[in-house]
Amino acid sequence: MKNGYLFLLALCQACTAGAAEWTWSGFGTLGYAQSNQPYKYQRFIDDQGTFTRDSILGTQLDLKISPQWGATVQARLAPAEDHDTSWDATLSWAFVSWRPEDDWLVRVGKLRLPLMLNTENRDVGATYEFARLPVEVYSIAPTTDVIGLSISKTWMTGRFDWTLEAYTGEMETSVRYYGRERRLDSATHGSFFIDMDVRSTGLVLTARDIDNVFRVGVHEVDAQNKSGALHADLPFRSIAPGIGYYDVINTRLVDNVIIPVQTLGASVILPGDVKLTSEYARMRVSSASEGLSRWGAYLALSRQFGNWTPYVYYARMKSPDGVLEKYKAINGNRVPALPPPYSAAAINQSQKLAADILNPYDQWTGAMGTSFRLTPTSVLKAEWSHTESGVVSSFIDAPRGSDSANRHINVFSLSYSFTF
Repeated sequence: MKNGYLFLLALCQACTAGAAEWTWSGFGTLGYAQSNQPYKYQRFIDDQGTFTRDSILGTQLDLKISPQWGATVQARLAPAEDHDTSWDATLSWAFVSWRPEDDWLVRVGKLRLPLMLNTENRDVGATYEFARLPVEVYSIAPTTDVIGLSISKTWMTGRFDWTLEAYTGEMETSVRYYGRERRLDSATHGSFFIDMDVRSTGLVLTARDIDNVFRVGVHEVDAQNKSGALHADLPFRSIAPGIGYYDVINTRLVDNVIIPVQTLGASVILPGDVKLTSEYARMRVSSASEGLSRWGAYLALSRQFGNWTPYVYYARMKSPDGVLEKYKAINGNRVPALPPPYSAAAINQSQKLAADILNPYDQWTGAMGTSFRLTPTSVLKAEWSHTESGVVSSFIDAPRGSDSANRHINVFSLSYSFTF
């Protein structure tokens, strides 16, 4: 990864020293969010309010070396993906592009994947109406960035421009867990992160005209734990008749996990200039974190009135029923007082951790909001959303001694996004 960044830096220095054309731009969002609950939702949001969840600052340099060759570097400052209290400066994009023909594009370097309709521009809040992209869909993929290769072909057939893009690459990423009673590596409760090496390969077809866009994609992710093997399951160990526990330590191990991901999206203009946007994503995980297997979808309606664009949406995310039943069995498993060498208190605490490692989701969100276009490059947004969890939601950091089931969370969001 570092070698790739050094290569791009050297390329940029060579280009700026020569006759290459370059343009510089920037973007950012200052976002505030506050809920009506004392516990954290989506890592940062609670009743104390936070600027951390939605705020971001970025800059981009585009180089045109020749009609066929170019390069793009985009850097951003945002909350760290592997820590809940720090910010990181990272490169979102850092690639070289080559157009052998007008309808072919080859990119090599760090790329953002063409997953959902707004994945590639998700950091640029001024490019979409929502105060926050629906987390039920936009959080599904294990990673949205890779260092690798992308090849795309574009052609026109009557009304639509079609683009078929194939990509492959790898990336380091982190998966967040929250231990209500204890963490995997500590007796204290709180969040912990497992670092992963991820390779992603996919094929995405997009059709668009002036007003409408459609996208479908199939992806395959190969994930490996950087610290060693992955837990394949959470086996039940019997201690006595009718008494036992789910083992979070001594489990079957695997070197990697293959995760298929499917995505589908559309944004169309209906009669009356109403815009309908709907997206769906699904992935399947076969490991101890099988709760990450889930589908997510949302349906949104919006309409522009001058500088105002009010919108409403409904979003849903759910793990398979079998996983939710397994979560309930683990989360509700308790053993009575036991003779040595067993400790009922330690075993019961470990059951909460085992349930948390399963990491399942079952929630829906309804939201209504509006954006107001202050200038062509800046927008003010306000949104109220209501989220309800069913059996469990791993977006919720439930207080000690409780769980995330049947929670009701109202969130008010206000943000200012700009580009320059």
